[in-house]
Amino acid sequence: MTGRAVAAAVLIAMVVPGVARAQTIEEQQWHLAALGVSAAHATTRGDGVVVAVVDSGVDDTRPDLAGALLPGTGFGSASGTDGTEDNDGHGTAMATLIAGRAVDGGALGVAPGAMIMPISVGADGDKFTTASVAEGVTWAVDQGADVINLSLTSLATLTPDLLRAVNYAFDNDAVVVAGTGNDGDEHVGAPANIKGVIAVSGTIEGNGPWPESNTGPETVLAAPAQRIVTAVPVSVVDTGYAEVDGTSAATALVSGAAALVRARYPDLDAGNVVNRLIATATDLLAPGRDNVTGFGQVNPVAALTADVPPVPRNPLAPPPRTTSAEPAPPSGEDAAAPPSEVDGGGRLLVAFGGLTAVGVVVAAVSVLLARRSRIRRAPAPVVTEIPPPSDDFWRNDRF
Repeated sequence: MTGRAVAAAVLIAMVVPGVARAQTIEEQQWHLAALGVSAAHATTRGDGVVVAVVDSGVDDTRPDLAGALLPGTGFGSASGTDGTEDNDGHGTAMATLIAGRAVDGGALGVAPGAMIMPISVGADGDKFTTASVAEGVTWAVDQGADVINLSLTSLATLTPDLLRAVNYAFDNDAVVVAGTGNDGDEHVGAPANIKGVIAVSGTIEGNGPWPESNTGPETVLAAPAQRIVTAVPVSVVDTGYAEVDGTSAATALVSGAAALVRARYPDLDAGNVVNRLIATATDLLAPGRDNVTGFGQVNPVAALTADVPPVPRNPLAPPPRTTSAEPAPPSGEDAAAPPSEVDGGGRLLVAFGGLTAVGVVVAAVSVLLARRSRIRRAPAPVVTEIPPPSDDFWRNDRF
């Protein structure tokens, strides 16, 4: 069916008596039922929790996020902005999955009472560097973020700037959530591979693994990652809504669940919030932790209601360091992994798959958002520039 035919079908459904009404945006968000979000909201909606979205920016004109945005900022190619310009829609999409208000039948987030701190680290969504992301994480911590959402990934095994920033977040009681990536490879890069981070892979309807998720022993949790309906700027999709695929979306959903837990248990430290999420996850594959879905799919209701004994520290973290001033020197595999840098940092890939415009029903418009760029590696400690992305790295395909 063409886009015009879909639009016509929607109009008929709206004005012709006897024709079934079209679904609202919220009703098209299948992941809400899959995660039991309605039941979770009977306990808490995440009020009072601050979630930093370190991404391409968050559009402050979206009604779905009305009243949800705190003052933000920009780094890297977005330096000088306030975090509310989003030229490709990725950050807006993630923020809505976390804290969408469902205004006038719009998109609902997992934690609609939470506040979003918009931090742009790439004006066009394709110039993210590890340096700018690290600056964004550090700024978020300094502004009091409770949860830091990193719906992005890199091919690098170790990036000292990200390691330093993430450790700073841990030292200041923030929960950090990141995506494993969308190449279908057995590789989890930074920042998701940093010990203590909740590394999130994807699932599909029916709770099966999303086959395009990157996997590995670093995987911690899984969440829906296919055909996830959310809001985007109208400059990206004229309806203001889209379907997205990718571990970016899964990451945002887990960040929303973390916000619910922080709201329900305000006295819990970040380590116990992480423990509650992994201890109550729904096991999907073999019993116990696995490389594909980690401890299982996040279960917000269980995380809010189950009896979970406290732990002394984040169960994902390495033994405590003696100082927070600098990260411990790398050893083992990490020692051989070169930090790839360009303009002060290694290029990051937004862990985001296809994006399809939706109105009252899904329309036939698609924007391909995450073509993979490969990092040219060099022996440590040589710093090497990453080759520029091909012309179709951020290509808009409309049909």
